[in-house]
Amino acid sequence: MNAPRANLRYAVLRVPDFALHALRRDAPELAGRPVALIRGEGRKAVIAAASTEAAGLEPGLAVTLAMARCPGVVLRPPNPVAEISAQRLLLAAAFTLSPRVELTTAGCCTIDLQGADRPATESRLQRCLAELAAAGLPARAGIAPTPLLADYAARTASPVCFIDDTAAFLAPLPLSFADPTPAQEEILHGWGIRTLGALAALSKAEIGLRLGTEGVRLWERAAGETERVLHLTAPARSFATEWTYEPPVESMEPLLFRLRRFAECLALELRGAGLAAEKLALTLLLEDESDYRREFRLPEPGTDVDGWLRVLHGHLETVRTPARVTAVRLAATAARPPEKQDGLFDTGLRDPATFWENLARVAALLGENGVGTPAPADTWRPDAFTLERPVECVPAPREPPAHAPTGLALRRFRPPWPVEVECREGQPVSLSGPELRGLVAAARGPWRSEGDWWTLQPWAVETWHIEVPPAGLYQLARTGGSWCVEGMLD
Repeated sequence: MNAPRANLRYAVLRVPDFALHALRRDAPELAGRPVALIRGEGRKAVIAAASTEAAGLEPGLAVTLAMARCPGVVLRPPNPVAEISAQRLLLAAAFTLSPRVELTTAGCCTIDLQGADRPATESRLQRCLAELAAAGLPARAGIAPTPLLADYAARTASPVCFIDDTAAFLAPLPLSFADPTPAQEEILHGWGIRTLGALAALSKAEIGLRLGTEGVRLWERAAGETERVLHLTAPARSFATEWTYEPPVESMEPLLFRLRRFAECLALELRGAGLAAEKLALTLLLEDESDYRREFRLPEPGTDVDGWLRVLHGHLETVRTPARVTAVRLAATAARPPEKQDGLFDTGLRDPATFWENLARVAALLGENGVGTPAPADTWRPDAFTLERPVECVPAPREPPAHAPTGLALRRFRPPWPVEVECREGQPVSLSGPELRGLVAAARGPWRSEGDWWTLQPWAVETWHIEVPPAGLYQLARTGGSWCVEGMLD
């Protein structure tokens, strides 16, 4: 990469052979195989683009000749749906560099970088290109004072090109960069002009006299003097994407492949908007016209694609649907990225990603309401609690209370021990149960409490403290007509 010296003004992200890369990105079975994109039908079909594995194939080559030169080549027509998906990904990557982006052509975005911080922009650009390459779109980037020059730079980049000296950069470029008409190209070739530098060396006025207004515009494109206003594209407002399978699928691999493509695009769109995902919503539409829905709360708002995939994979391993999947949808709930600083003595998780991945697996088996950290419920009901989302950072211990606790401690049994109780004059006198049986030597109580009488699920509990020699002291409770031993008093 050339060392940049000029100010950052415009950037262009361009994917060479965009339609071919979009096709291969959408079809995992084509990975590593020779692939060629064809244009036209029947005997008039020719090669539009070919992968590096398709040795000997060039654009414009007849399909019959291409099959003879490269046996085993896979010939495919363009896939408009795959191109729309790839264009969305490229556009999302462009928005991570600047909020002012133009969708110039298929596979090409122009970005206004004026006012951007140079070191931060260059770092984001390198990350952007790496993510696009990992997602199957090997993009190139050009940085220059004008959109036209940035486009020229992107077409010659490998993978990034900064234009420092405009004249020196333009001089060796072929004339085709300036898009001359066939008639203009024939005239200029007759004059011996085959590069932009050779054309720019001629007088602009003389070109105008011989080639007219269009010739002047061609000369300006060759000299890099063309300026234009960008037609800005609005960034994404919602963060969701979906795909329909034809035919329906019944294995997990096609789902995971599509979910990775979804996650890559959503993560870039969120980062471009300065946001992060705090929840993911997965929907599977089934062949019997039913659906399966699941929402995942992430450990903290972020855009970690691999972390998302681990959570989704861990859950899908436990899912069994009654019918094949016809469509899949993934949506992200946006939130502001977290900005926090842990305390000096706080204890955090050693591997948060693995912790939340395993938690998602457990939740898939037990249900979302069966996993969490117990916390006292806001009620007078004894031992009532709710399950809250576990915290990733354990805070320092609380200060000890001013007055030390007094009395006996209750060690609760979970679940409580069921017993049959014989009462005499309203007091328990004997117990009979699998874990505890015997005569009651002493009993204190009852203590009665009740609540929620205004709802459809009221509760009422009668509690006793009893001594059962030689076992010890226990807490006995009656709810309705059934008794249980709630715990032991120490």
